[in-house]
Amino acid sequence: MKNLKQINFHNIKNVGIRVDFNVPTNDFFQINDDTRILRAKDTIDLVLDNKCKILLLSHFGRPKELFDEKFSFVNLIDQFSNTLGHEICLLSHKEFLQNGLQQFNESANRITLLDNIRFFEGEKQNDEKFSKLITNELDLFINEAFSASHRSHASVNQMARNIFSVPGLNFSKEVMAINDIKNSTKRKLAIIGGSKVSTKIKILLSLTQSCTNIFIGGAMANNFLKFQGIAVGQSLLDEGSEEMIKDIYTLANKTGCEIHLPTDVVLNDEQTLSIDRLSDQNQFSILDLSNYSIEVLEQLVQRSEIVLWNGPMGMIEDPRFAQGSSKLAHLLANSSCDVVIGGGDTLLAINIAGVSFDRYHFVSTAGGAFLEALEDKELPGIIALQ
Repeated sequence: MKNLKQINFHNIKNVGIRVDFNVPTNDFFQINDDTRILRAKDTIDLVLDNKCKILLLSHFGRPKELFDEKFSFVNLIDQFSNTLGHEICLLSHKEFLQNGLQQFNESANRITLLDNIRFFEGEKQNDEKFSKLITNELDLFINEAFSASHRSHASVNQMARNIFSVPGLNFSKEVMAINDIKNSTKRKLAIIGGSKVSTKIKILLSLTQSCTNIFIGGAMANNFLKFQGIAVGQSLLDEGSEEMIKDIYTLANKTGCEIHLPTDVVLNDEQTLSIDRLSDQNQFSILDLSNYSIEVLEQLVQRSEIVLWNGPMGMIEDPRFAQGSSKLAHLLANSSCDVVIGGGDTLLAINIAGVSFDRYHFVSTAGGAFLEALEDKELPGIIALQ
């Protein structure tokens, strides 16, 4: 892939940047975590320093209709401007449908954000005609949304094919970090949380071939505990995951990878119990891991050189069940390992713990794209840039 810093901007005036401003918000549209916005700032600043106008493209949520105000950037644009330190002008869905990029071309504003790209039918269809309505007005296209690059959508794939295109600065860092993990011969530990085995079965199978140890936490661990004959009560389960878990253990036995599970847990009534004391005669739900499980993780970290963490260890939305994830965040921040954080809700867990991202070797903004890249899948966003 080309390098943005090596681009000669002499004949480049209009630049499109695909960013990922799909940020978590509360019910009042206040942004809870601006990490993804800040990760695009270096690329945006570099383009502005080269006296170019910028058209930003991003999705926000998963709108089911062509326009839905609760998914519009009109609710967030002022916060974007404040975070980036630049005034951003919004190009509305209606205005684009009527006049295309006329407002962008005629405006004196240096940065324009097109409203939610998923409001347009051609986006999910990866439609060439739709994509050219945008790229025909641009001199350069930059993909700074690695976290969306597993989607075969127009703003991720087709637009980059239409005109001269390069990855953004953070995009390049994401790719380098993933390649470092895949190519390293150092002792690796993967800590995988979240809720469903089915969504992470492929990455777990892949990790058993490259990792010395895998620790499984979060609601996903409930399925593994049940598979081992441990009572899990009314805990969240991914029904029908038994065969997938069997496949993971079978491959792990062949490769010599050890699978580790929580040894003690926090229940919905905040009681802490070791897993051998759990009984189906009682009604309970497992919502976090507890201190002995953290000690197991500490021992595993000490025996590792690279640690990959993806997915929280408990129901972090409730402070009572965020302690396991917070303790893990601090444990990894203080370790001597190269710690790579695999995006998604893991970022929220680290923010809840109050740990700076600078304490880790690399923090990815991507969830699904990060995991798919580790599986050696070819991502549409990367293919288009090659």
